[in-house]
Amino acid sequence: MVPGPRHDVRKGEAGPEPSPAGLARRLARSCLLLLPLLLAGCQSFSSPLAQWRAAFDGNLFKRLSPEEMADASGPSDSTNLLQRWLTPRQAPAIKSSAEPSSTLILGSNGWRPFAKPAPNPQADAEYQAALKLFQQGKLDEAETAFAKIAKDRKGTPWGENSQYYLAESQFQRKKYVDAHDSYEKLHADYPATEYLAKLVEREYAIAQLWLAQSDPQAPSSQKIPWTGHFDGRLPLIDTQGSGLRALEHVRQNHPTGPLADDAALQIAQYYVKHNDFESAALYYDQFIAEYRKSPYLQRAQLEAIDARMKGYLGPEYDGSGLEKVRLLVRQTMQSFPERQASYEKLYHTLDLVNEAQAEKTFKDGMYYKRIGKVASAEFYLGKIPQRWPNSPWAVKAKTELAQLAKMPRKPSKPSKIIIPPGGNDPFMSAGPMGGMGMGGMGMGGMGMGGMGMMPGGMM
Repeated sequence: MVPGPRHDVRKGEAGPEPSPAGLARRLARSCLLLLPLLLAGCQSFSSPLAQWRAAFDGNLFKRLSPEEMADASGPSDSTNLLQRWLTPRQAPAIKSSAEPSSTLILGSNGWRPFAKPAPNPQADAEYQAALKLFQQGKLDEAETAFAKIAKDRKGTPWGENSQYYLAESQFQRKKYVDAHDSYEKLHADYPATEYLAKLVEREYAIAQLWLAQSDPQAPSSQKIPWTGHFDGRLPLIDTQGSGLRALEHVRQNHPTGPLADDAALQIAQYYVKHNDFESAALYYDQFIAEYRKSPYLQRAQLEAIDARMKGYLGPEYDGSGLEKVRLLVRQTMQSFPERQASYEKLYHTLDLVNEAQAEKTFKDGMYYKRIGKVASAEFYLGKIPQRWPNSPWAVKAKTELAQLAKMPRKPSKPSKIIIPPGGNDPFMSAGPMGGMGMGGMGMGGMGMGGMGMMPGGMM
């Protein structure tokens, strides 16, 4: 059978319609061509088929619980939007009015689920009786009552409140040592206590009182007679150290509080007064890093510069503090560009730093000259005319460089331990690699000792 002419679109020629068998074959071929594309689309999450499957297949993702859906604040919330995209046919969730069931609170043993305490009329009665004694000014009896409740009801709201009022009773009775310990116990047992701001305020006041005992400029009203060591107003020994620890507690217990930066600055200033400039510099660095928005920032930066300059002991000692001074000066100028009128002292400090660094570099160069290391001496002395050309040490360095140019160079001596090729390296342990240590990997099996066979080797 001779097939008839087909319809040619280009020439406009008409032909008979294809048979149903031909259409079936043509459809089968199309399906076979599209099958790889469909299978590839199932593996790609970006394909429409994968998106449709992800939206209606619950095995691919965990649906949000009603409690999680209730946390969404509105249609613009990202969580609510994600849920509506994944399940477009579900109705929007309604915010639940029930209390959350998994709220955590911070206690002495870490985070734990919040459990609302059951009503306890007896505990309420005990606490109210002790509080009444405190309000009536019967601080001795109130202290005893609060101490008993804080011990018996530890870990409960009655125990927390009683621990605070126990410390308050001791503070008002001027038993500052016991009060400080009680405040610290309150923070240790209840880190998230609602009395945190009052706690650090009391500890700050106690620290000021104890540190004032050794301050000759402190007012006489803050001075406590020597008998205070035996009645609880002052620690038995080391009053200044106890005051510093109290300031540390203020800074650590409430690092974002209004007294944290003040406490940190006072600690640094204390070490400056006692000529411990190294410790002072560390505290100043912490202050600058942690309290960038403090009103004492520029003061701390200037005092940090002064402390590091005073802590520099001379060219025979470590000079890394000088480079830190240079960085602090630059940081201070960048932090307060509007105060350029007060930068004259900072520029003078930079001159002192340059002079000290040039002197130290000259001393280092002369040391290498004395021990016969000509190349090392030239390295250090050559830095001085380049970095500090206006320094008087630059003239001395050029004079020494002229003398070094006439001195003979001593070649590096090879190692006395020479291992022949293929020999065993005594510094390498024999293992499964057959002695393939550092030398076997990089020096062709010569080992560490083989390096000494090279002219001018490292050994």
